[in-house]
Amino acid sequence: MSKILLAIGNTDYSKIIRNNLSEKSDFTVLEQEVMHHRYLLEIVDLEKPDILIVHDYYLPTDMISKEDREEEWLTFIQTLRESYDDSIRVVFLCERKKGEPFLSYLVDSNVLDIFNDNSIDIVQMIEQLKDKPRFSRVSKFKTSTKRVNAPSDNESEEEDEEPEEGTEPQDKEEVAATKDKQQRKAEKAPKPVVNKVVEKKVNVVNKQVVKKDYNIQVLNQVEKVVGVPVEKKLIMIGGPFSRSGSTFISHLLARELAKIGVSVTYVESPYSPAYSYDRFIGHELNPDYRSKFYQFTKEIDPKKPSVFDWTLEDINMVVKHPENEPIYDLKEIPFDVFIKILLASQSTVTIVDVGTDWHREIYKDIFDIATNAFFVIEPDLSNIQFLEDPDNKQTNVYRELIQQDKSSLIGNRFDKSLLKNEIIQDLYKDKFLGLVPDFPSNEVFDCQYKGGFINDHSKYKEMANNALQPIITELLPKEFLKKYSKQNSFFKGIFNKKITVNKA
Repeated sequence: MSKILLAIGNTDYSKIIRNNLSEKSDFTVLEQEVMHHRYLLEIVDLEKPDILIVHDYYLPTDMISKEDREEEWLTFIQTLRESYDDSIRVVFLCERKKGEPFLSYLVDSNVLDIFNDNSIDIVQMIEQLKDKPRFSRVSKFKTSTKRVNAPSDNESEEEDEEPEEGTEPQDKEEVAATKDKQQRKAEKAPKPVVNKVVEKKVNVVNKQVVKKDYNIQVLNQVEKVVGVPVEKKLIMIGGPFSRSGSTFISHLLARELAKIGVSVTYVESPYSPAYSYDRFIGHELNPDYRSKFYQFTKEIDPKKPSVFDWTLEDINMVVKHPENEPIYDLKEIPFDVFIKILLASQSTVTIVDVGTDWHREIYKDIFDIATNAFFVIEPDLSNIQFLEDPDNKQTNVYRELIQQDKSSLIGNRFDKSLLKNEIIQDLYKDKFLGLVPDFPSNEVFDCQYKGGFINDHSKYKEMANNALQPIITELLPKEFLKKYSKQNSFFKGIFNKKITVNKA
């Protein structure tokens, strides 16, 4: 059975190919997809597919001109051949004319599956992939044009050629030309230093490009849930102080979304101690589990069993294994790697549990592309005064972020009557989106002991649901909630109730 990696860059296009290939027993289509050219080689090295299907146009790239883009493809394929010889079969999808020299260059690089029509016959493509690669299928793309920037063997031989002993150059001009050629060859040495400087600059610029790509490739995508279009959401949840309950609320929200049929991924912060794996007795449910952080950054020992996916109560969990994964640092999980892990999530809603790390530069960058940010606070007057003191430089970041339109407050262990307090009124009037009550500690502990969720407890289902309703209403379209409420009594009355706690 052939393992296939998709690098299409267009969700709708990918789904068509994925669905058709998945129906065939000859193929296994990997869940991981490549969403940008810069991640292509790294994910190929990670997944080691038998077949790689790429799209010339749809897969985003940092290259601007057509020529640079073509050179990027050819360089990638050359690197692929050097690393894997012909063990990875490259299928190239494009919309190009038959006589274009670029297609001929692909054939020269042993790309023997090229589909260049606007509309691809998927049945024909599948039948072709069942067969071995054949030159006869792509011979029509061959032209006599040679790559201008690709040095030929003869050219390199000429440069290295030394005059034979006993022979002399024909004239002075030939001697001068030879010396000039040797001088130019020697001048090539310092180039790597220049390249390092350029590469550093490109990396700085790419941070903004990555944010833009994530917005285009993920957040602008719309999925249908129970027949209703739902935009994808990237949510950040955290608190200004430890033990504020942000992880507890993240778990509650993830489970509540899963219960109403919305696909959801929970991402634990890689920069803080592991918690959720033990919280949900992962050592019993998934003992060989390692997180996506591990998969993307560590050498995988093929002798040890490793599982990189964990679905718990319909929630895709990305959490650290406490024994095998220490706290990661920013060198191990920089911004681009974190984004790759977020891109790997195909869920409608992705929840990033920030904890207390709002001050980290990486979370400021993720905040830029997030759709919503929820700040969890408790009714602790001393902490609230410390937080809101305008002269307190330690909490500047928090105060700046909470003023953004995408930001809202969630009160944990908050009674509704506290909203009438004059200090709360003065500081947070109309800023609370949701209030989560204080659940009995013995019941919470019992759920932890059993590895379950408090909102699955028969006594507290309704309490948790009522607390989370304003948040879910903020995230999901009314049309979806109306349709769901008709089919299920769980959300009955949500639109008849006046929600008094509003988003700022």
